[in-house]
Amino acid sequence: MAFKIPPLLKQAYAGSKSAVKAAVAFSFVLNLLTLAMPLFTMQLYDRVLLSGSGATLGVICVAALAALGAGALLENIRSQLLISFGCRLDAQFSAPLFARLVETAVRTGGLVRGDALRDLDVLRQILTGGGALAVMDLPWAPLFIIGCAFLHPLLGLLALIGALSLIGLAMLNQQIVAEPLADSSRSAESSYGLTEAVMRNAEVVQAMGMLPAMLHDWRRLRLGMMYRQAIASTRNSNISGMIKFFRYALQIAIFSTGAWLTINQKISPGSLFAASLMTTRALTPIDQIVGVWRQLVTGQTAMARVEAAFAAPERPSAMPLPNPAGRLSVETLTYAPSTARPPILNNVSFALEPGESLGIVGASAAGKSTMARLIVGAIRPSSGVVRLDGGDVYAWDREAFGRAVGYLPQDVELFDGAIRDNICRFRACEPEQIVVAARLAGAHELILGLPNGYETVIGGSGASLSGGQRQRIGLARAVFGDPRLVVLDEPNSSLDGEGEAALAQLIVRLKTRGATVVMIAHRPSALAGLDKVMVLVNGGLAAIGPVGQILPLIAPGYRVPARPAEVRA
Repeated sequence: MAFKIPPLLKQAYAGSKSAVKAAVAFSFVLNLLTLAMPLFTMQLYDRVLLSGSGATLGVICVAALAALGAGALLENIRSQLLISFGCRLDAQFSAPLFARLVETAVRTGGLVRGDALRDLDVLRQILTGGGALAVMDLPWAPLFIIGCAFLHPLLGLLALIGALSLIGLAMLNQQIVAEPLADSSRSAESSYGLTEAVMRNAEVVQAMGMLPAMLHDWRRLRLGMMYRQAIASTRNSNISGMIKFFRYALQIAIFSTGAWLTINQKISPGSLFAASLMTTRALTPIDQIVGVWRQLVTGQTAMARVEAAFAAPERPSAMPLPNPAGRLSVETLTYAPSTARPPILNNVSFALEPGESLGIVGASAAGKSTMARLIVGAIRPSSGVVRLDGGDVYAWDREAFGRAVGYLPQDVELFDGAIRDNICRFRACEPEQIVVAARLAGAHELILGLPNGYETVIGGSGASLSGGQRQRIGLARAVFGDPRLVVLDEPNSSLDGEGEAALAQLIVRLKTRGATVVMIAHRPSALAGLDKVMVLVNGGLAAIGPVGQILPLIAPGYRVPARPAEVRA
């Protein structure tokens, strides 16, 4: 079967042709310069020791040292070229890979991990380490075998047999080690995934006594990983021992054959030692490859995972459009996670003008959160389209779209950093813009009451804050920058009475500013200040109309109160 270069390496090579070609050329020159030691040995034994000439000794010493010095310099340059190649590889693939992982996480609802970025690091380290150098030196091994044959055909034949035998053992090593290593890698991934899940839900695990059961599953995965690693390591150790024995046996064979040829005056004593050195040099790359074989297999697996990540669908690029007014239209929208599953949303249509607000209600699994994700263009519809001022929200340039849209998901996630950075979405802005957003969301006083105000540093996911505090800071982030469309998914789920009052005022302020608001909520009190209410049943549009008309139908006995007066920010 012909060797096929992985597409990822083809792309990497296309971006660093000059560095790779130079490294290959230097490898050839380096291997030529390595011949200096066999030649020095031959001249020392065959000329200097017989003639007793100090001048000849000085000349060959200087020549050998010059060759070795040039080789050391080229070796350093080659290493620098590979390091440069690794840096370019990272610059070429890391950012697109990160973006692709984010897109995949959105499409799968977060069912993706960042392992592909670690795999890219593993691949970069292998492509710039000793394994890559050994692979680059391997093609020049025949040069030394030919050198042995030049001294005597029998020596060349022995070196050739030795090289082929070591290559055969290396291939055997790959065959018997690949499967347990792959199984071990899968068990390790499962073990790490379970570890992360338990750490994320540590309170639940401890409070409900789930740790023993979780620990049992974790230990089972861990033992499976260790067992398969032990099998692979044992097999690799056995083959390595055979290779080591064979190498020493080959050295004895070369010395013995060379001695026999010297006794019979077929070669000179210097040729005997030169043949030994050249045989060693020919087999060194093979030895090195066997030593790092596990790393190379790991690199192959890492490359496959990186390529699989790049194979995921990519969000189309688009030209930035002007800032929208907020006209939203949903046209025959249908979404199914896959063709094998029934649609979560089916043939839903509605429209909102700038300044209008809509509440979406329905039972669990009715498709409400999916509707929110589709409206903000986080996922692609199976059919139909969501348009903002006539532009498809999924195809809109994401940075430009994000500046015009605010979104609060059902599970509010904040990032490690200061509160001010979270509110301004980690963009450069004036402090006044952050305060305006916080006041608009009714979170200004709450933030001032924290230890360092807006400079308070929160941990990942906002773990240092309560659920209500995270939700109100998330609201401030959603309304930062005066967005034209604001989508809120159950924004009152963690709010107290004061927070709900602030949310009601926020809706009034957003409408006054001309923003289009879409809000998902369960409590009728949160819907009272909206213009329209839409009811979803099993993914279909059951009813839509003015809040005064729909709300009494879904909450019998509930009386729509007067709308709250505007409170200026």
